[in-house]
Amino acid sequence: MTDLIKGLVQVRDGLTLIAFLSLVLLMAFRTQKVPELFFGLVRDKLTRQEFSALLRRFMILGFAAFLALVALAVLAQVLSHATQPGGLTIGDLRSELAKSDAAQEQKIHAEAQYQLAMEKLNGRDFDGAIQALQASIAAIPSLTAQEMLIYLYRQNGDVDNASKAWEAAEKIARKNGSTIALARLDNTGAPPRAIPSAEGDHDLIGNSMPLPKGGEGFETAVKISPGFYSCAAGCVGWYAFYLETGQTLQVKFRSPATSSLAGAVVYGTNGQRLKSEGSLSDRAGPSSIIYQTSWTAPASGWHFLRIIADPGAVYRLTIR
Repeated sequence: MTDLIKGLVQVRDGLTLIAFLSLVLLMAFRTQKVPELFFGLVRDKLTRQEFSALLRRFMILGFAAFLALVALAVLAQVLSHATQPGGLTIGDLRSELAKSDAAQEQKIHAEAQYQLAMEKLNGRDFDGAIQALQASIAAIPSLTAQEMLIYLYRQNGDVDNASKAWEAAEKIARKNGSTIALARLDNTGAPPRAIPSAEGDHDLIGNSMPLPKGGEGFETAVKISPGFYSCAAGCVGWYAFYLETGQTLQVKFRSPATSSLAGAVVYGTNGQRLKSEGSLSDRAGPSSIIYQTSWTAPASGWHFLRIIADPGAVYRLTIR
């Protein structure tokens, strides 16, 4: 069915030409000369009455064929518009949400986040629009939001995430049995996966800044920004960072060249322990080992990070 729709979308000009020729032929047979000429050619085989009945039947069938061709041409135009990438609107989102079994609060939140994404997009804030769309999809997965996400990732040159968004949209379309949506995604084209770099990572090598002295607990935690930090004289302290809903903190670090301490603990907005990595006790861990951990915030707020490291350790903090 999907292939049929895709084929019909492509046959607009040919159908228009056939319809025009059919109309010309029908009009010609309504004149006096054309039937007389044609009758002259077949008078040896048909009587005038037989020819008149045959001509009448031909005109009726021809007119019916003309109407069918016009209907196909109109349908092709409609399908062409419906399968154009980026053709979905807030009305399409509302239609999807109306069919969802989710709670009304989730529907309201999904629509509000989508509208926020459109406002961000009008202001050329692509990152803000992507974040709002992700929040809408987190509330209720929808084709409308997912296809807009594909467009924004492509605008940002994020091929890998565009490919993931395309696959998620295709999964929703197949689940809903929407052949038109599948045809539209086919016209969009699946973004190629980013080719993995054959080069090794170098994100823990290079210029770094000293890690500021941390606080002694949650209340005195020092606010810290993403960056590459070094522990020249050792690092012990508490730090605070703000995460929006859906944002991910990644902590990647390397222990010193000698067997020493190097660890990190991530805490939630209420001080609950979430993730830990590395050596955190008095017993030294392996030397020059790379550790990493991450946490995606289910809700916005200040989160906390505790770092314990001997001299020589380096830390890279990233928020996405």
